[in-house]
Amino acid sequence: MSRAERKARRQEEREAKERQKEEERRLKEEEKQRQLAERAERKAAKRARGRRQRRAEKKAARIAEREAKERRKEEERRLREEEKERKEAERAERKAAKRRGGRRQRRADKKAERLAERQAKERRKEEEQRLREEEKERELAARAAEKERKQTERAERKAGRRRRARRSEPAANEGRRHKEPERLDPDVVERIRHYGLTPEERRADEAATEPPPAEPSEPE
Repeated sequence: MSRAERKARRQEEREAKERQKEEERRLKEEEKQRQLAERAERKAAKRARGRRQRRAEKKAARIAEREAKERRKEEERRLREEEKERKEAERAERKAAKRRGGRRQRRADKKAERLAERQAKERRKEEEQRLREEEKERELAARAAEKERKQTERAERKAGRRRRARRSEPAANEGRRHKEPERLDPDVVERIRHYGLTPEERRADEAATEPPPAEPSEPE
């Protein structure tokens, strides 16, 4: 390999490294913008209640997810195109090296080619692993946001039931002054009182209403 060819090859390697750095910087910036957007969406979801707002947020989340998948597909397609171009360039270099001849030169070229292939595979594996980690983190964040929304709705329903119970209590007391209410079976009363509660809330309510254990009587 002549000095000019070595110089050209080093120049190509530097340009490839610069493109790789720019691509990594772009991906980091996209990830940062995505995290900021998700954080802003979560804050907006906390402030804005109501079924219509939640539907709009879910629709926007689906659109963002589709766009993210499309961007990932485009990124993977671009990486495959770069890999294809690199292999074609290496194939052209091998043909040129065969024409130039020389057993020692061919051995050195093959060694450098194997090293470049190993490095390219390692970079490709790291990129795929990073994409998988990003997808996993995004799914975990979406799952956590959904869980937080459900907990908030459950707390709002529970608070609404308590407010309705407090508002209906004076009317019930006034009705009891004029008419003795019909007595229901204790099991029916228990089911009505526990209607709409989660298993954890039902167990807590049962534990709170259990009578304290009777103290042992002292011997006379």
